[in-house]
Amino acid sequence: MPKSTPLHIGGQFWFNISEGGLLGKERIALLEQIAERGSITQAAKSLKISYKAAWDAVDTMNNIAPAPVVETATGGRGGGGTRLTEEGRQLITVYHAIAAEYARFLDGINATLGDSAAALALLQRLAMRTSARNQLIGKVIAVTMRTVDAEVVLEIQGGMQISVGVTNESVELLRLYPNRQVWALIKAVAVSIHRAPNPELPSTINQLCGVVQRIICGEESTEVVIALPSGVTIRGLMTTAQLNQQHICDGDAACACFPASAVIIGVDN
Repeated sequence: MPKSTPLHIGGQFWFNISEGGLLGKERIALLEQIAERGSITQAAKSLKISYKAAWDAVDTMNNIAPAPVVETATGGRGGGGTRLTEEGRQLITVYHAIAAEYARFLDGINATLGDSAAALALLQRLAMRTSARNQLIGKVIAVTMRTVDAEVVLEIQGGMQISVGVTNESVELLRLYPNRQVWALIKAVAVSIHRAPNPELPSTINQLCGVVQRIICGEESTEVVIALPSGVTIRGLMTTAQLNQQHICDGDAACACFPASAVIIGVDN
């Protein structure tokens, strides 16, 4: 039997804020480049990442943090100025102060860690990522139980509310009681974009309205990112023909609509 390879712990240090992963060394580097260059475009070039990847990281940080870490003027590719907020500067300072202690912590673990295939398998499961493009932090406001399913109302950042449809079993399994902190995951393909709210939509359809922050056009499909009043962003897909028909542009008011059944609730404990 071949000799097993000792398990060595050498992961990255991340800040968790509002029960969500927020900052690792790659995102710290992005924040530092934004602070130095005053431009997401130039920060992305300096780090050799795509403009879209940089924007996605900024969106994620702003959506998860208690307050936005980056402020940017609405504009197209390369448009508008960008700067760190006080929240962003504090995160960088604290990150560097703790990172050294984390490295010493890993050194101590590796000094006493033996062979463990089971531990490796566990770590691989914990490293699972989600394909949902919209990941929001919220808390349970109300739960209405029905015969086999339930309606759960969540309050996300900025005080906006969304409705989620789940089974009664999920309510019990996830312990979805009022004030419970949760994740709300919504795939972008389930989100449609419209110029204005529609008062005739049923209560099972959520509507979150804000301002178009940017548009990523493809040959047939287009991704539209809407910045909500709180600074949190939500993205959806529409055909290029629909985009042209509705004349949606950067800076326009728009709404993201998605059914309650399209929202997945996640918890981490």
